Amino acid sequence: MPSKIAKVLSQELERSHNMRSFLFASLVAKHITIAVSVQGFTPQVALPFRHPALNRFSSTAMTASSHNNADKWSEQADLYSDHSARLTELHGADLVTLLKEDILKAKTILDIGCGTGAFAKAYLQQFPNGVPGQTLISSDHSEGMMLKAKETVVPPSESFQTKLVFQQEDGTKLEGISDGSVDMVVSLFGVFLIPDQAAACQAIQRVLKKEGGVVAIASWQFGLSDFLADQGFGVSLQDAFQLPSRTIDPNLANFQSIANWSSREGATKMLSEEYQLKKVEIHGGLHTILFDFDYLWKVICQNPMSNTHDASEEDLKRTKEALIQFVTRDGKHSIDKPLLYSTASFLCIGRG
Repeated sequence: MPSKIAKVLSQELERSHNMRSFLFASLVAKHITIAVSVQGFTPQVALPFRHPALNRFSSTAMTASSHNNADKWSEQADLYSDHSARLTELHGADLVTLLKEDILKAKTILDIGCGTGAFAKAYLQQFPNGVPGQTLISSDHSEGMMLKAKETVVPPSESFQTKLVFQQEDGTKLEGISDGSVDMVVSLFGVFLIPDQAAACQAIQRVLKKEGGVVAIASWQFGLSDFLADQGFGVSLQDAFQLPSRTIDPNLANFQSIANWSSREGATKMLSEEYQLKKVEIHGGLHTILFDFDYLWKVICQNPMSNTHDASEEDLKRTKEALIQFVTRDGKHSIDKPLLYSTASFLCIGRG
């Protein structure tokens, strides 16, 4: 079964995309988790949506003004940690695997936008004894998210050798981090959301060691729902998250920072030109998860980046109906039971 799915996905992707990096896919079906390894999933262009509710907007739409509200992210820390963080942790495990040799050489690692600690948790799984003499700093602009990370990231034993530090930091300033003190900067779906990309880049360049520094940034891929759903992976959770905001306001301005990182070309340009890193590689990641629709709707409505907070009851009703049509593939599935969703990422690594 896994080999057949992998073969079909690989053949379809090879016909339409350049196959270069490795995909780590977690396929959930009939309550059984099957690990699937497929060579190379790195779409260079977004596949078009066919769903009419999504045809009206670009795949990179988000509002910059709604980002970085630390208080609202703090309010969502418990809800996010209970379920949604699992997806980030899956992609985090991929990133840690790709960075294994770099991690073993690093003295100080800085995680920007750590959320509830997805990277640190993946790190603990890969390095259960830690790395002697190493410090892992988990930072977030949201105090609530950072405190949740501190609460849930627990070393497996008292003999754990890595020093774990948790501190609140603005990713555009990093005022608590000394110049040239960091060997590796990582960010799981954090840095790519910062509206002021120039400030974030400047802050990271300041704290990163000039020789041999590593930057690893994960970003979401968009526009793959129809293709992935046709292959049995479920519609894209990222596309599902964007649909309500665009249904409420079809003229919503694009969020440029996402556009910078949501394609292979854009991410490569960011790392090579803006961050001035010499060796750049972009990998694709794909994972799936089961969500109850009621939970999905709750998370969307409470997401600080969503414009559902100020929507009228009429708009919310219309938006919810559009979302149901989207996630059920126009009625092919039912929201009476959990539905499978896919999440595709770019794992972007640059080395100095």
